[in-house]
Parts: sequence; structure tokens; C-alpha cells
Amino acid sequence: MAIEPIAGSEKYSAVQDQMRKAYQAEIPKQHQQHEQNARKDPGPISVSVNRASSTMGKLGNFNEERNLIAKNIRSSSEALSKVSDIVVRLKEDLGKIIKNYPPFPQDSQERKEILMSYVSLRKEIVSMIFPPPPAPVYEKNTSIWDKLGYTETGSVATSVPDLSSTATDEEVFAASKILGELGSDIVTARNELVGFVTD
Repeated sequence: MAIEPIAGSEKYSAVQDQMRKAYQAEIPKQHQQHEQNARKDPGPISVSVNRASSTMGKLGNFNEERNLIAKNIRSSSEALSKVSDIVVRLKEDLGKIIKNYPPFPQDSQERKEILMSYVSLRKEIVSMIFPPPPAPVYEKNTSIWDKLGYTETGSVATSVPDLSSTATDEEVFAASKILGELGSDIVTARNELVGFVTD
């Protein structure tokens, strides 16, 4: 027994074929259009940042503060370097008196000249301006800066012993000891400055 096709199925099949052909014809057009869009140069892209925004303002303030701290650290370090050189020379001068054998007589002209050199070098330190370290560095280790005699004006001179050209052997020994400690404190202070930058 033969099966008769359902009436109208040929029509339906023809419509289906026609739709499939139309769809297949459309695919290459869409693909071609997509490629053309991809090839087009989009041109320069610009991004604008509102400098008045609170975030940019905070960043600007932060950078200014960091730059100021770096500048102050550099100034403090340079001043400490200069005073360190003078402290070494002062200690060397006193060492000439301490190490001399037989000891210089108290009224020796050479001894007086050495002590006068000491007095003049100390005046050099007194006349120097020492910017105090930035607050964050000072607060990290206040004791070292206090040992150096730092005040609000940043004077290290108060830590350098004052001697006269007629100083006794005891005074020379005591001053030499203080200068040795001061030299060590200066090294520590400079390390604090460098450490703050590198940490």
C-alpha cells in the first residue's frame, strides 16, 4: 500500500528551501560588513582627567609633601656631613695634645695654637645653619636628634664642647670624649635620614 503525500507538503517544503537559501545568502554579507568595521581606524582616543577632582588634589598634595620631605632630608644630610668633617678635625686637633709625649707644657706655644685652631673651627660650626630633620624623621628617633642638640632652629653647635686656648688636660680629654660620641651620633643621624628615604 502506497503512502500518499499530505496535501500542501510540497508547498511547505518549497518555502523552507527558499528561507534557507535567503539565510545562507545573508551570512557572507554580514561577515563582510563585520570585517570592514574591524578594519576601520577608530582614530585617536582621548581621555580627560579633571584635575580639580578631590582624588587628583589629594595626589598633588601628597607629592608636594613628599618632595618637601625629600628636600629637607637632603638639606639636613648635607649639614650633618659638613659638621661631621669639622668634628673629625676638632678631634684630630685635640688628639695632637693628648698623644704628645712628653705632654705639652701648659704654656706651650704649639699647644695654644692647636687650641686656637679648635676655637676657630668651633666658631665655624656655630655660624652654620642646620635645618632640623623633617618631623617624620625626627619623631622616629627623637633621642638621637636631642643628643645632637637639635632645637627648633636646628643648632648642633651646642653639642660641640667649648674650649679656650688655656684649657687644661682634663678639659681637653673630656672634650675629645664628647667629640667621639658626637661623631658616632652624627653617623647614626645620617643613617636615620637615609633609612627614612629607603624604607
